[in-house]
Amino acid sequence: MAPGTSVSEKSLCDQLLISRTPVREALLDLSRQRLVDIVPQRGTTVSLIDPKMVEEGHFLRALVEVEVVRQVCRLIDDKAFHQLESNVMMQEYHAGHNALDEFIHLDNEFHRLLFKICDREATYGIVADFQAHFDRERKLSLQFVSIADLVKDHKAVLEGIRESDGEKAAANMQRHLDHVLIDQKLLISRFPQYFAS
Repeated sequence: MAPGTSVSEKSLCDQLLISRTPVREALLDLSRQRLVDIVPQRGTTVSLIDPKMVEEGHFLRALVEVEVVRQVCRLIDDKAFHQLESNVMMQEYHAGHNALDEFIHLDNEFHRLLFKICDREATYGIVADFQAHFDRERKLSLQFVSIADLVKDHKAVLEGIRESDGEKAAANMQRHLDHVLIDQKLLISRFPQYFAS
């Protein structure tokens, strides 16, 4: 749903064929994550995208994931490398068919696999708390940003891992993650109604 859109509990219940209790609990959870705004007697709306939350997510991800790829270069085995390689091949396939949802799923899975390889899945859980804010902006940017360029970013990270070159993989990951801040300026100018001031 677009930022700023009103959310009706009743229509969600009807659409999902479930009772009000799970819908209400889900909305409360989304409110805690700052993804919906619930105002008593006024209703619920999809939160505007908060650039500060996206920037904080970027800060956390860059800090952690750059180090994670360094560790991956030291710890990866052939089986794990083939998982990453297969993931990137599937990304390329879906990018070629402009299948955004499938691409986003594979993109997230690529990053999750990196954490898994170096046994940092609990850390991934912390980073993933910011993922929804990241994903909202990313999905919006995919309307005019080339998915193929994002696949190239992942290939560059993978190349550093293949070569066991932690610094190369880390630099490529940093460049990949920095796209979100570059794209954010363009998004705010194109879709100011979707962003909190």
